[in-house]
Amino acid sequence: MEQKESFELRELIRKLALLNAIRHDGKAQTGPVIGKILGEKPELRAKVKEISSLIDEVVQEVNSLSLNEQKRIVEEKWPEILIKERIEEEKRLPPLPNANK
Repeated sequence: MEQKESFELRELIRKLALLNAIRHDGKAQTGPVIGKILGEKPELRAKVKEISSLIDEVVQEVNSLSLNEQKRIVEEKWPEILIKERIEEEKRLPPLPNANK
């Protein structure tokens, strides 16, 4: 893998790991990050063993940050993603009145 491709892949992994961590109180999980990577870049399916160690490494880095630091990085580098997340949250259906849980 070329250095530029490697850097871009690492940044994509970092972005997805940070988003996963923000959704789960500051703790990203490797499995969902791998799933998102393969969903966005299906050509990497053949290299999943190679990239899974990189994903583990990045997830550990992200998990070592505080939740506030994770949010700050995402707001700084990818603010459009947080806006998209908020819009998706607003689109969800409200809870049904008188429904049993």
